[in-house]
Amino acid sequence: MSRVAPVAPPWSDEDAAGINSWGHPDRTYEPLLLVRCLQRHPNLASRLRKLGESLYIEALLPPRVRTIAILRICALVHCEYEWGGQAAFWGPIAGVSDDECDAMVTGLDPGWSESERTLIAAVDELDSTGAWSEHTWNRLGDSLSDEQRLELLIAVGWYRTICTLCNGMALPAEGWMRQWPQSAD
Repeated sequence: MSRVAPVAPPWSDEDAAGINSWGHPDRTYEPLLLVRCLQRHPNLASRLRKLGESLYIEALLPPRVRTIAILRICALVHCEYEWGGQAAFWGPIAGVSDDECDAMVTGLDPGWSESERTLIAAVDELDSTGAWSEHTWNRLGDSLSDEQRLELLIAVGWYRTICTLCNGMALPAEGWMRQWPQSAD
């Protein structure tokens, strides 16, 4: 069980609107435990949702690039909850295979392209140093524009924040989520 009790049904109209405003319109899963916990603080939840949406609506990063980066930061901070949701839902949409999702955790190389290796190393560097070297910035520029690199910085930082939130609340992975690879335990 999570450290913060989720808002329980029956939900007030305000809670239902807040909770149901999260997630992809094509989702087939119930509202996330994370969202139901965040709804305990509806003003904060609303502000967080707006930033999260901006990474997907009219985004400049290709979905595969964004998803690989998000999966990697989730793996680096050992956030089974967010990694599991990203791997189960966004992985297939963005064309990231199960083996590639698992590789973010296990460190195995399923045959990454050179630009994907650069991307993964850039997420690692950002997590460990809080910045990118000039070399990394320029290498990312081989395949990403300045605006895409800005979006990547925000996406990695945003999901590191979400992972910290999930880990801090001790959210257990939900049944529909992909399970953390066994070889990574």
